[in-house]
Amino acid sequence: MTTFDWVRHGQTQANVDQLMQGQLDTTATHLTVLGLQQAEHLAQWLQNQRYDQLISSPLHRTRQTTAALTTMLSLTPSFDDRLMEADYGEWTGKSLPTIAEERPEDFDPLTGEALPDVLATVGGETYLAIQRRVGQWLAEQVVDHPNDHILVVSHGLTIKATALLMLGAPATTALPEPTNTSVTRMVIDPETGHRYLSFYSVSPQLA
Repeated sequence: MTTFDWVRHGQTQANVDQLMQGQLDTTATHLTVLGLQQAEHLAQWLQNQRYDQLISSPLHRTRQTTAALTTMLSLTPSFDDRLMEADYGEWTGKSLPTIAEERPEDFDPLTGEALPDVLATVGGETYLAIQRRVGQWLAEQVVDHPNDHILVVSHGLTIKATALLMLGAPATTALPEPTNTSVTRMVIDPETGHRYLSFYSVSPQLA
């Protein structure tokens, strides 16, 4: 079995300010003091786990989270662009509440998330597009490292879309994005190709 533990990065200033981060990579998307504390606490929580690899999105907020993890885990990280957050197109860096007020039909009324295909209408990615690039990466890992336990540092919508892929579920806003520095475990059987979502968005609690 190939096991993937997906970690969402720590809290960023853009999270606090309710900006649509996507692939934005500026000081607005760096971790806050709380975000750094979350990452350090997660590193302590995971220190007794055995991982064979640590692979991260290359964006600064995931690099900061990855750096905190390497203080407790003896792993040299690698980076892959396919683990980046969804492309939000023209909405990248804009205020989520403002856009939702201007275009309420494009957002889920309960979760506040953009509907699955909406980002493509502003030059961004659909859930399917995310799943295709991450799915390619997953397939490579399963072929090349069929027995590895891999720690992956990524982003909310990317992890959510991949979890839906594991479940064979349709694109939906019914599943919320995982919380900052939560862990989501996915398992793939290299012999059968069967996919499993073992748990989703489990978070260590700060004291």
